[in-house]
Amino acid sequence: MAGCPRCGTEVADPLKTWSMVGKPSRKGERFKLTLGLFNCFKCEKRFRVVLGKEKITIKGMIEEIRGIEKGLTQTLRSLREKIRNLESEKSDLVREIEKFRKLGEERADALEKEIVTLGKEVKSMKKLLGGFEEL
Repeated sequence: MAGCPRCGTEVADPLKTWSMVGKPSRKGERFKLTLGLFNCFKCEKRFRVVLGKEKITIKGMIEEIRGIEKGLTQTLRSLREKIRNLESEKSDLVREIEKFRKLGEERADALEKEIVTLGKEVKSMKKLLGGFEEL
């Protein structure tokens, strides 16, 4: 909770929170500040309040960097595995497409042969029936 600087009303929930590193103190210490933006529902004033203050140490920074590195390594592994799976799926699909292309060509060839055969049958039927060309 934060108190409005104008009217003193207690505001429970911030509109927005964010973190930032503050300037070094006189002792040279740095702090990570967590700030919140609040809006007073009574007087409509917007104001910021420091919600948290954490001393930054080199050890803490190293731990944070290690955590980020670990997360990135896991992401990299996951992406590599996804790439392998997608490449495998792609090769399977290419093989399947090739198979269907061959089947389509075979069917087209069979239909062409059938059409040629039917054309020959029509010609022979016309010769056979000779005088019945009115049909």
